[in-house]
Amino acid sequence: MNLDFSKLNVYTNSLLAIRLFIVGQNNPSLIPQIMPKLEENGLYLAAAILAEKLKISYQREELTLVRKFITDKKNQIQQTKNLQNRNALKELFIQLGDLYLKYGDLVEAYAAYYKAHENNQTQEALDYANSWVTCMILSNNYVHYKIINVNPKDQDVKGYQKWLLLSAIRNYVRMDYKNFLIDLLQIDANYLEQVEFITSYFDLSKYFAIASLITKLPKDIIETLQHPFIIRILDADPSVLETLNCYIDYDFVQLIQKSQLLIIELDRDVISAPLIPQIKEKIINTLLKQYIINFKRMSLVSLSNLLNLKQFEAQDLVEKLIRSESLNYVIDPIDMIVHEKYTHEQQQIRQCHQLGVTVLKALDHKYFQILQDQK
Repeated sequence: MNLDFSKLNVYTNSLLAIRLFIVGQNNPSLIPQIMPKLEENGLYLAAAILAEKLKISYQREELTLVRKFITDKKNQIQQTKNLQNRNALKELFIQLGDLYLKYGDLVEAYAAYYKAHENNQTQEALDYANSWVTCMILSNNYVHYKIINVNPKDQDVKGYQKWLLLSAIRNYVRMDYKNFLIDLLQIDANYLEQVEFITSYFDLSKYFAIASLITKLPKDIIETLQHPFIIRILDADPSVLETLNCYIDYDFVQLIQKSQLLIIELDRDVISAPLIPQIKEKIINTLLKQYIINFKRMSLVSLSNLLNLKQFEAQDLVEKLIRSESLNYVIDPIDMIVHEKYTHEQQQIRQCHQLGVTVLKALDHKYFQILQDQK
């Protein structure tokens, strides 16, 4: 497998390389392609970590210089510890974390920001929270997320807007789509321009589509689409708006096809890739439910064709959906249709009808036997 950097560019902003580092950790065969990209972006610690993973020597003058910066900062920290100045220690640990993050060592960056938090006497954490949560998202480690305290009235408005975005991404990774949308709809895009973060508007438009399809009814999405920040991110990929319009218009044939393309795109995204099986299952269940409740009855054949599944797979999917969502539908194993549950009266009429059909078939068979015997 070869990485197509021309395609990857559209998925990220200036933090492309740190995301590629994650790809390299999970796919060692891609490391030789990734390391030059890391070096281009000054991520020499990340390159060294991947080289160690391949058990190859990695020596660069720049790497030596970076390690000297870090050693000097650690010496400053040690001197300050002797003075027992916690505010100064907090600032130095933030600077150490920033160095590690800048050059690509997420583990050490995370540890440094945690030390900054331990020495934080004000308990308000916005000055290091965004960088720390960036490390959490990229390393999928949220052990200390709940202890971070961010003040929504902080004077650093741009910093707080970035915090909302990172909080949204964290909720997306947790598949907490309702809170993802709540965070997203609080964002003022004017304060995010020129801010570096670990995803792009191109990615966010797809996260938004997934969250909307799973948590909102078609009629409820229309108002959300008028939000200025949502308009801004959807401009990055018009195909996402087309997908949502199919949902609003109940055009499920087109919607299923476009949703499948959406999932393929997300599979190339470092943040979404680990979630694809769960995302796919939730999307199918949500769309199937919305499709079924618009009809009193439908054949399993038509459903299997719509979902591009075998008939027994579609039947299994519908059975699970009926159980999990308590839908007022049943599957008729004789006619192989999905239909609303019959009332008691309807059930009696149907039983009489089936009995009549059985009797007629028996009489037909008997009549045929009589004719045979007369020959």
